[in-house]
Amino acid sequence: MIKFIKNILPKQFKQFLWFVFKSPQRLWPELGYSTLLTDFRGWLSTRRTPQQLNKITICIGIKNRSVNLIDFVIQSANNCEHKELIAFSIYDCGSNDIENLEKSIRELWQGDLIFNKEDIAFARSIAFNRAVNAAKDGLILVCDADMSLPKDIVLKVNKYVSTNSAWFPHVWYTNEDGSGRYYTESTGMMACYKSDYIKTGGMDETIKEWGKEDWLLFFSFYKIGKACIRSNEPNFIHHYHKSLRPENFQPLF
Repeated sequence: MIKFIKNILPKQFKQFLWFVFKSPQRLWPELGYSTLLTDFRGWLSTRRTPQQLNKITICIGIKNRSVNLIDFVIQSANNCEHKELIAFSIYDCGSNDIENLEKSIRELWQGDLIFNKEDIAFARSIAFNRAVNAAKDGLILVCDADMSLPKDIVLKVNKYVSTNSAWFPHVWYTNEDGSGRYYTESTGMMACYKSDYIKTGGMDETIKEWGKEDWLLFFSFYKIGKACIRSNEPNFIHHYHKSLRPENFQPLF
């Protein structure tokens, strides 16, 4: 009987029920169903068209993915609408795959760039926290080096980030064979106000290997009363590379 009911329910209604009862924020032990009100406030705050677009700073931590950063992120940023409202804050953990990463970026990107470099072991949590810390106050977008930006990224960040919300999009994840899907199990790309990121404590720097820091950050936003807006973004593209997931990786849920 239950299976029959599931089969006749409209897909959108089933998705709504999943969101209400089975969203990760609902099931996370430290949060629960109080996040429903947080999500409702956040959803309401995105039901408007921004009257004025504010500048965004794209924050990237990197080590030896320089070609992807230049070919994908920088090149796509140059093709974005309102690119004069895009700045970069890049924290380089000692890349040596090209001769001079900062110079190569500046040759292609004429906009604002904050570039810091330190020869340290790469940990995503540490590198991205430092990129964010160096950024100017206001809207930030945490973005990997393997991404192509949608042309309307400035509008999207301004639309989905508010005093009640942060944005954790479902990016389009490409496979080695060229196929792709929405990467719903990841929260690695996100946008918010820098002040809110700092208020959460940022990514957990005790996590040195791949994984978990993104979901813990996601839950941290709920702890400070900010909803995490999720949207399908077919033009926010993660380009394929060999997975960095450790063999013994255990997901949070």
